[in-house]
Amino acid sequence: QLRIMCMAKGFKLNDVFDRLQTALDAVEAIDGIEFAKSGKYGFVTSCPSNLGTGMRASVHVKVPNLTSDGTDTKAKAAAKPLGLSVRGTGGEHTPIGADGTIDLSPSNRLFITEAEIITKLYNGIKLLLEKEEAAGAPAPAAAAEAEA
Repeated sequence: QLRIMCMAKGFKLNDVFDRLQTALDAVEAIDGIEFAKSGKYGFVTSCPSNLGTGMRASVHVKVPNLTSDGTDTKAKAAAKPLGLSVRGTGGEHTPIGADGTIDLSPSNRLFITEAEIITKLYNGIKLLLEKEEAAGAPAPAAAAEAEA
């Protein structure tokens, strides 16, 4: 099992994904390295929830107006209809950042394509920043960290 992470500040999800793809292509080009892959199900990983693409992508978005009550309730309400989960910046079961930073990622990782993951994140960032702006101060221009 191999875990490769690509991170960058800002909202340029395609740039981060392109860097990830370049890294994966380099690893897969090494003689003797083969990853378990099913023609029907995609990559077989140690975590069944990641069967398929094997990719987990998330963004850290600062939404202090939506989290001004100390909870992520408003952010979760906005994200859920888009099929996105909100959690703390330290991962599952961690609190949101003191500055209102949340981790946003697709709820469903089973049988979802890379393109669907990036599209969901893009739409989620756009919606959350619109709701953040409506809830108070203007949305931050580039206060996110993308991880793919």
